[in-house]
Amino acid sequence: ALLRRPPPPQPRNFEPLLAAAAAAGFSLDVSSSKALARSLDEAQRPGDLYFNKLVRIMATRCMMQAVYLGSAEVAPPEYHHYGLAAPLYTHFTSPIRRYADVMVHRLLAASLGIIQLPPQAQDQARLRELTANLNDRHRNAQFAGRASVELHTLIFFKNRFITADARVVKVRQNGVIVFVPKYGIEGPVYLTAKGSDAEAAFTMDEGKQSVAAVDGSVEYTVFDKVAVHIRVEETTGGRRHLALSLAPRADLAEADVIG
Repeated sequence: ALLRRPPPPQPRNFEPLLAAAAAAGFSLDVSSSKALARSLDEAQRPGDLYFNKLVRIMATRCMMQAVYLGSAEVAPPEYHHYGLAAPLYTHFTSPIRRYADVMVHRLLAASLGIIQLPPQAQDQARLRELTANLNDRHRNAQFAGRASVELHTLIFFKNRFITADARVVKVRQNGVIVFVPKYGIEGPVYLTAKGSDAEAAFTMDEGKQSVAAVDGSVEYTVFDKVAVHIRVEETTGGRRHLALSLAPRADLAEADVIG
């Protein structure tokens, strides 16, 4: 059989998420995929409709990349699909666009006695070669897709200056990482000028998952609501990149406020 599964995440993958949850006053049970699903359902913040979705996005990033494998490659207990909490999973429904589905259809048809598999399709070594190729092609398609999204994002924001609602998803000594739900983009927002001494102006608290000005004037914590300006900047050599900077939330149009 040709199966698909993501391996169980390494415990260290969850550490940033668990730290953020603890700082926000809730806990997540990551002992199993079912336990995680239950605790994600309970991760709510009154008055913030987007909070649960943001936590789920952050949890998804802790997962391992799903891969194709032949059933002979691992022991049956390792067939388990962590994300779906399913003992068995395969791709079956899109033979017009995925070769993996074609393979699964042929294997199923042979098991039902409808067709006879050619000798090479019954060889475990050959199946391993095919699954390795499928995984390589899938990863390359993902890289191409991300590059395409990055290019068209720059095209969209070129010659525009947009203010959007955002959420803090990570804190750093010199700034924060924000996620902008409306556009599905994520990036750094620097609190100090590049090259300046961030430690002299801001302190980061790992336990609280926050970064605060030394003079106490501002503090940012994971899950905080912020507003950002979005624009395209050109660096040395003509390379363009998306630049985010903090903006007053009063600059947000009412229709752009999320949650």
